[in-house]
Amino acid sequence: MRIRSRMLPPGWYPGSKSECLRQIEQMTAGVQPLPAGVKVWGGIVPHAGWYFSGKLAAKVFYLAAKVTQPQVVAVFGGHLGGGSPPLLVPDDAWETPLGTVTLAAEFYEPLKKRLTLKEEYPGDNTIEIQLPMVKHFFPNAKVLALRAPHSQEAITLGETVAAIAGELKLSLLAFGSTDLTHYGPNYGWAPKGYGPDAVKWVKEVNDKKFVDLALKMDGPKLLQAGFQDQSACSAGGAAAAIAAAKKLGATKAALVDYYTSYDVMPGDSFVGYAGIVLEG
Repeated sequence: MRIRSRMLPPGWYPGSKSECLRQIEQMTAGVQPLPAGVKVWGGIVPHAGWYFSGKLAAKVFYLAAKVTQPQVVAVFGGHLGGGSPPLLVPDDAWETPLGTVTLAAEFYEPLKKRLTLKEEYPGDNTIEIQLPMVKHFFPNAKVLALRAPHSQEAITLGETVAAIAGELKLSLLAFGSTDLTHYGPNYGWAPKGYGPDAVKWVKEVNDKKFVDLALKMDGPKLLQAGFQDQSACSAGGAAAAIAAAKKLGATKAALVDYYTSYDVMPGDSFVGYAGIVLEG
């Protein structure tokens, strides 16, 4: 049995079960469930360390879990350029502080028959950072872990995953993992200078355009905006989740919350975060 070990150090998320549970409980305290009758097919979550964006990811997973407990949770990560194929985590399980997550190996061969895939190499945060929360909120679900490129292949990937889930008669939720604008000297990009005006531009112009396209569930334009505006580090993950959710039945999206790391720790360098639920 191939079990993937934790790669991220405890600064990204806690190292113990008790501390993970304490933080998750704290991050979801007071969150109101979605209105009765709302169906959920997935969402978009940020992937910075829990200190910065964990509460937003936790809210999205919490809201989805209150509505449905799927057999499989697909997590589409990113950090890939447009020239990369999708990357598949081909292991049998993945360790977390809350226990081992079983991976959805029944998808591997059907995916390989339809798509050109490469094996995902350990060392990326976009999927791993989500797994303790997935284990907590969806304790009986298997996880399908893929990284989606910043190209049309992301949309094809999402649609293919949803189609295979239907053929296997497995219920599925699809989550895309992306942060938004990376602004400031740490990222070598500051077109509006520094200070409050730069923060305002990121929030009200650059990130807003990407979020609005995500809320319209427009995958192609979302990919285009992410590239042209540098408004997302993993637009492919968001596009793949939207494509999968739409094929599963999603017809609309709702913004759970938005903020930036500047709101947590002000500085010249900061990153945007959005949490979105894909509904139907």
